[in-house]
Amino acid sequence: MKRFSARRPLAVDSSHMMLLHKEAIEQLELMRSACEACEHATDMVRDNLKIISENHWEAYLEVIHMICIHDDSMSSALKKRGLKFRDSESGLKPTERLWGNQVLLTLLLLGLVRRHDRFVHFYGIRINPMSEYLKESITMEREHLADIVSMVNYLI
Repeated sequence: MKRFSARRPLAVDSSHMMLLHKEAIEQLELMRSACEACEHATDMVRDNLKIISENHWEAYLEVIHMICIHDDSMSSALKKRGLKFRDSESGLKPTERLWGNQVLLTLLLLGLVRRHDRFVHFYGIRINPMSEYLKESITMEREHLADIVSMVNYLI
């Protein structure tokens, strides 16, 4: 008779998570550069840069979704903030969407890049004599990341 053992949670593949967080950083940096250019542009160029920024934000949210698939704690932190993904059937043209304060948006994007950078650092640590500190720090980083993502989502 075959004996089934209790299911153990799978260990997170740190190299895969590092890759996902680096992709998130890449999307945020592209969005930030488009937002900064948007501040100095006029009319049609500004509208096109806003569309480009929104496309990078949507790509970033897809990466966050992939991170949440592997990290249940991140998923629950985002759900706790009530993050709702924008539906494509909102009826508004991209240029008619409310864009909040551009400076605040740029600074929040920088904050998100730094948070993802810390996750890359945490997942890069192979031997961790400070494991208890790292667990608490990762939990705090997840909460802060979820807060900033919800703020940026609100601004866009």
